[in-house]
Amino acid sequence: MAEELHAPRRAATSAGVLLTVCLLCWAAVALAGPSAAVPDLGDGFGSVDLGLAPSSATVTVLLAVSVLSGGAGLVVGTRALARGWRPRRLLLLAAAGAVVLTLLPPVGSADHLSYAAYGRIAALGGDPYSQPPDAFAGGSDPVTSAVRDPWRSTTSVYGPVGGLAMALASLSGGDVVRTTVSGWQVLLLLVWAGTALLARRLVREPDRRARFDVLWTANPLLLTVGLGGAHADVLAGAAAVGTLLLARRHPLLAGVALAVAAGTKLPYGAVAVGVVVAAGTTGRLNLGWLLRGVVGSLLVLVPAHLWAGVHVYDQTRTASRYVSLATIWRPLVDAGMPRGVLLPGMVLVVLLVAVLWWPVLVRRGPLAPASFVPQAAGVSTVLAAGYLLGAAYELPWYDLLLWGPLALAAPARPLGAVFTAVLSGRLTLLALAYVPGLVDGMSEAVEAVTLGYRREVGPWIAWAALLVVLASSTISRLRVEKR
Repeated sequence: MAEELHAPRRAATSAGVLLTVCLLCWAAVALAGPSAAVPDLGDGFGSVDLGLAPSSATVTVLLAVSVLSGGAGLVVGTRALARGWRPRRLLLLAAAGAVVLTLLPPVGSADHLSYAAYGRIAALGGDPYSQPPDAFAGGSDPVTSAVRDPWRSTTSVYGPVGGLAMALASLSGGDVVRTTVSGWQVLLLLVWAGTALLARRLVREPDRRARFDVLWTANPLLLTVGLGGAHADVLAGAAAVGTLLLARRHPLLAGVALAVAAGTKLPYGAVAVGVVVAAGTTGRLNLGWLLRGVVGSLLVLVPAHLWAGVHVYDQTRTASRYVSLATIWRPLVDAGMPRGVLLPGMVLVVLLVAVLWWPVLVRRGPLAPASFVPQAAGVSTVLAAGYLLGAAYELPWYDLLLWGPLALAAPARPLGAVFTAVLSGRLTLLALAYVPGLVDGMSEAVEAVTLGYRREVGPWIAWAALLVVLASSTISRLRVEKR
């Protein structure tokens, strides 16, 4: 009995230590300044760094420790939930970490420089959906010229609502890259904090609230890879969570949140399917409720699309044929598979995951439907997991599509723990594949190790995760049917 009582306390300590190590290592890389993981933001008011110019080996080791400790902390926290752990101090640590990361330069990619450029183009009356950064203002603009290869000649792939948010950040920074990026980081921090507070207000059951705290608010990998990388997926993911939380009682506001999610990145619109399915099975679906949700979405999407113009999805269509290194499709494309197979292949994976995991993630039992939010979140989780496991172009921060709905779902125990554990391991190893993050600045040795891992190991990690998810579902379904 004493051992059982002390188990949650030990888990809390372990999760706190691992989260601290994860945040400190990530923050150390950011504070050190420009490197193979941190693009130079130039001078100006905003984030702080020491300009130490650390070696690519140093930042790679620090980020690898951060990712591995973060993944371990996520697993420890998830397992502790089943023992009755209720995180409180961990939330304070996560909040402090989120603020610190916002005050430091983003780490792990140069995406934020593209956001700054697209926002700058829009703020000055240009069209980021038809004018690439290197063509704007003759290539001499101080913000758009900071974009890194290979994105200098690429128009915006983000939706019109995301484009407007980037323009808002640009207005805060003017022609100073560092200030513009800091404005964007503050926006993401506010969105992150607002989502956490909304969940604590609307999720009343202690066990479900604790699950959301661990898998979303204090998730070490989302804090670092997502918020610490200042990715647009934080905005889209937070809005998707807001859609799920608000849909039952506030469909108009949920529609607005859905418009922000899908209007930033299209795949986040998957939560709409979850909401409609849950409304239908719980008796909430009616014309008035549906119309309020649609009106909420149109209030945002119509003016945003009128502002963005007809070119808004041109780059999105082009990007649909891209294949990143650490995906299941990379070895097949390299072997000569036509890229026209990518879309139907991804749809097949989504269908397989949906069919096999529906009984576990959407329903509490073989026949009894869950309540509205857990069921809507369960449907969204199934779709998001299938999409991410089968996508041709997948990067670690794209997982914000998954973890918000998963945090709100109520999968059958202990079967859902298998699903969560597999996806935790997958995200950890995928994030490790994209360390240190930039395409330049690496020594030959670091490049050989990191890109070798990404190219040669990454695809097989993706395949292993998919196969384990599909295979374990068979056992899970049998167990669910016996209950």
